Amino acid sequence: MEAYETIEKEGFVAKIFPDECAENPIEEWDGNGRFYHWKDYGKEQLQKYCELLGFDSDSRLQIGKSHYLDVEIDKYEHSSVSYSVKGEGYQCRWDTSNTWAVWFPDESAMQDIMSFKTKNCQRKLGVEIARDSWELFNQWANGDVYGFQIEDENGNNIDGCWGFYGMESVKEEVNSQLDY
Repeated sequence: MEAYETIEKEGFVAKIFPDECAENPIEEWDGNGRFYHWKDYGKEQLQKYCELLGFDSDSRLQIGKSHYLDVEIDKYEHSSVSYSVKGEGYQCRWDTSNTWAVWFPDESAMQDIMSFKTKNCQRKLGVEIARDSWELFNQWANGDVYGFQIEDENGNNIDGCWGFYGMESVKEEVNSQLDY
C-alpha cells in the first residue's frame, strides 16, 4: 500500500496510510448513540424511527410528539456523503435528504445526558453528542481514517498505530511520536 503522506524528522520517516479496517463509530463504539432511518434496513429500524418522531410506522402519519432527545439528521450526498444535525449542514434541494435519520442516545450517552436535571440541558447535551458523533461518522463514511508507521534511518519499522479519525489527528500523533 502506498503512503498517503510522509513526514521526515531527525532521521525518522513516518508514513501515513488510509485505515481500511476502521470501526464504524456509531455501530461499534459506546457513547456515540445510534441512528435509525426509514429506508428498507429492517422493520425494527423503521419502527424506532417512527416512534422517535411520533409517526405511525404503517401509515407514516403523525400520531404523537417526537421524543425530546431525538436529533433529526440530514444527509447530503453528491460526490461524498455528509450527515449533519437537521438544518446545519449542506442544504441542497436535490442532494439533501432532510430528516434522513434520527439520532438517539445509546445507554452510555444516556447516562451522561441524564446527569443534567432539566430537559432543556439534557436536550442541549444530546444535540452536542449527536453533532460530535456525526463528525466521526462522516470521517468514517468518507474514508478519512488513518494509521501510521515510523521507520528509523535503516528502514526498520519501530512504531505504528491505526484508527485516527481525521488527517489532523493522525498528523498530531505522528509529530508527537517523532518529537519523542
